[in-house]
Amino acid sequence: MIAFLLHGFYASFIAFFLSWIFGGLSAGVAVVSILVGAIFALKHAKLLQAQTSGLTLKAFSSGMAGMLEALIIVFTMYVCWRHFLYLFFEREGAWYTLNPNNFGDLPLHISYIRAFAEGLPFPPVNPGFGTEILRYPFGVDLYDALWEILGVPLRAHLLAVGMMCALGTLIVLRWFGGWWAMGAFFLSGGWLGWNVVTGSAPLYDIQGAVEWKNMLLSVFITQRGVMFGLPLGLILLELVRREFSDETTLTRPVKTILGFIWGILPFYHAHFFVIVSLLMGALAINGRGLRGLKDLLLSRMALIAYLPATYFVLRTSGGFKKANIVHWDWWWAGESKTAATFMWTNFGVWLLLPVAIAVCLVVMKNRFSQVQRRRLWGELFIALACFALFFNLMLAPWNWDNIKILIWPYLLIARLGWVVVEPCFRHSVGRLFRIPVAAVLFFSGFLMIAYSLRAPSEVALSLYPFVDLGQAEGALASVPKNAKFLAAPTHDHALTYFGRVRIIGHGGHLWSHAIDYQDVWDRHEAVMAGREDWLKLAKDLGATHIYWGPHERARYGLERKPWADTLKDVSRVPEVSIYEIP
Repeated sequence: MIAFLLHGFYASFIAFFLSWIFGGLSAGVAVVSILVGAIFALKHAKLLQAQTSGLTLKAFSSGMAGMLEALIIVFTMYVCWRHFLYLFFEREGAWYTLNPNNFGDLPLHISYIRAFAEGLPFPPVNPGFGTEILRYPFGVDLYDALWEILGVPLRAHLLAVGMMCALGTLIVLRWFGGWWAMGAFFLSGGWLGWNVVTGSAPLYDIQGAVEWKNMLLSVFITQRGVMFGLPLGLILLELVRREFSDETTLTRPVKTILGFIWGILPFYHAHFFVIVSLLMGALAINGRGLRGLKDLLLSRMALIAYLPATYFVLRTSGGFKKANIVHWDWWWAGESKTAATFMWTNFGVWLLLPVAIAVCLVVMKNRFSQVQRRRLWGELFIALACFALFFNLMLAPWNWDNIKILIWPYLLIARLGWVVVEPCFRHSVGRLFRIPVAAVLFFSGFLMIAYSLRAPSEVALSLYPFVDLGQAEGALASVPKNAKFLAAPTHDHALTYFGRVRIIGHGGHLWSHAIDYQDVWDRHEAVMAGREDWLKLAKDLGATHIYWGPHERARYGLERKPWADTLKDVSRVPEVSIYEIP
């Protein structure tokens, strides 16, 4: 499993630079990237496993929490199987998705995957904003594109990658923080689930009423970079913590591996790179003081990571031109609620865990050495301080995106529950304490997931009608792959399914990716509405074709537009017109 996670990082990294050299992704580039990535991944996984115990599938057979761990693992894998199996599936003449959270994001990722597999020239233009290069961290989509270009069906590799990453993440979470960390992530939830038990609310989609949603449903399945970025980021963070807490001495090869992970992390998830780097520095200081920070910044890990990390950070941020998206917002989208109500509704009994950790550190002094207690107190302070900071300091236009930052201090607190509270209660109460504690902590998350497991006929949402795709495929047959289209800016447009480039895509995606698109949007809409200077505007935008199909007729009306009498229609099907701009 660890080799597979590393393979995703290495293969996509190799494919990225080979695609630059050869002008785009090809079958040959995909084969070389997959094979070379596999060689390095297998070798490096063995080195990591030799450095520390627990990073193997066999470790589950000797689980410290026995039946509880087994229940969490089996339930989580079943839920992942259900959601990834129905991530993209056929039903009633259309492609559907089961999870409503995927309704907007999945077409975006399909668009990227298909665009790369179709040979999008590198550096790749943004398929949803054809006037600039793609700055979104697209490592996971490039990895999926390697399998897509080799003929693996889209639905198959989405399922396979998702399931492998789910199992790998469970292994890493268990190694990082036992059943506490596994449940904290995959069964996360606030207080609202308990309203169902008290009878004050029916069983419904309680995720919609809270910002701190279930991580499996709202982040892991939908934000595809998380599937690789979270487990490998946790390996990096935990091994650095152990090194600077003098719990282990990392070998030179392991430091090299961690340097690669650190450097490639922003290619998969920019938010994760920021918070993991910050936490690594804080934990280094917690272990060795300011000397620890110096040692980290001059370490072999850092020296290897600097170049790729700098490149990917500059690429994603547009040379820090997007730094203005960072803003301060008190109470993280909780403006309409008091702080106490907001916190309790979103986090519920999880708010008591830091208190329990502090009490155990005070009461059970003899269980930890003085140095251990100091470092554990430091870790608790780091987690709470980080949580407080990024509860207010936003790193994206959409405040909710900060949940990807808050996952990390949240998991640190869960790990401290495993390290501090677990032995404290086990000593005083016995092992049976795990059952009520797990029930209280994970019940709301369990209800959120249970509600999502309703029959697909009840909850699934239609993405692409087969009729529209068939018409689009026929219309696109004679259009060059490097065409740039003016088309309706809907998230589920047929052009996204075929990986074609649009001058303007879905506005929600553009805004959340911090793209300044308003001027392009206005000119695009003027062309599509048939303004008098439409030809000049279209050429200024760099468009090569105007697509006119069901989405366009629904958005811009049925009346005949001026280009229909001026431009050549190169479409081969009557239901869709594609006008070529000279």
